[in-house]
Amino acid sequence: MRRYVSDVAELTEEYGIQIGRWAQYRDLGPLPFDAMWCVIPPGGSSAEDVHPEVEFAVVTRGTAVYEAGGQKVEVPTGGVILLDPEQRHIIHNPSPEQSLTILSIYWMPPVDSAEADGVDRD
Repeated sequence: MRRYVSDVAELTEEYGIQIGRWAQYRDLGPLPFDAMWCVIPPGGSSAEDVHPEVEFAVVTRGTAVYEAGGQKVEVPTGGVILLDPEQRHIIHNPSPEQSLTILSIYWMPPVDSAEADGVDRD
């Protein structure tokens, strides 16, 4: 059994917020996904982000407001947001007092066999 805690993770500045990539946990070895801690200060926001991966984000502390496609969705502690590949998004921390912490787990979506072989199946 192993335990990983965001409060003691090595964080770097990325996307306008603090990021702790799980590659820092060398004892994990290769995983079938990538993961990172995202820490946003009180009243802060991430830069707009877009990526080819599917993202499964769990709010572990605070309340997040995800902005995507002109829509805003509030996600409380313990809540999850699932972002599709290439979905532009911004994360806001509406709290004036508490940092927001998110565990982001992401992976490349499976390649559609029709796309992979270049055959139009419609």
